[in-house]
Amino acid sequence: MVRYSKKLYKLVRFEKSEKSTSKYQAILQNKETGKEVKIHFGGIRPNGIPYDQFKDTTGLGLYSKYDHGDKMRKRLYRNRHSNEKKSFKDFWTAGYLSWTFLW
Repeated sequence: MVRYSKKLYKLVRFEKSEKSTSKYQAILQNKETGKEVKIHFGGIRPNGIPYDQFKDTTGLGLYSKYDHGDKMRKRLYRNRHSNEKKSFKDFWTAGYLSWTFLW
């Protein structure tokens, strides 16, 4: 898993992912050097259909038609991925971005 320290990197913007298996990419910028890095997040199936999410809050809304708004599904997703939560405070990860901006 790729992870970047929140002390060293800040979130600059979201873009549509360049990868066919991801919805978005988050652009992070190193606070000291200004160098940008990308984290791809949000899944797309091999057949090209994106997975549903609770609510797309990236600001781009490219996949908003896949919002389901089902609180039970949100709870089940978060329970399934709660083991990743311990790193959310200190690091930017694909799991953190999905958890925060899609679920």
